[in-house]
Amino acid sequence: MKKTIRLTFGAVALIAVAGCVETAGTPANDGLSGTEAQFNAMTAPCIDQAARYTSFPAQDINIADRVRTGGGPLLVLDAGGQRVSCRLEPNGSVTVFSEFAN
Repeated sequence: MKKTIRLTFGAVALIAVAGCVETAGTPANDGLSGTEAQFNAMTAPCIDQAARYTSFPAQDINIADRVRTGGGPLLVLDAGGQRVSCRLEPNGSVTVFSEFAN
């Protein structure tokens, strides 16, 4: 009987520990958002809006960085040396703003 109880407790402990182990290839839930699909979908609208914002030609605006944030995906754009950020809004639109905006 005692051996059965010990085996039961051992099995429960093993299952509990196994539930805490992250499996390879599975991203951790880190609270950040920004998928490859979201970044790809927002690239063209961000570049277009950044061109209007900076008066710099859209074809010369480059993506400097893709950032996953707690508030959603953020593209950092380089418009002729001027850095601007572009975030994806909850309604699917994008907003471009100066890197110094808070």
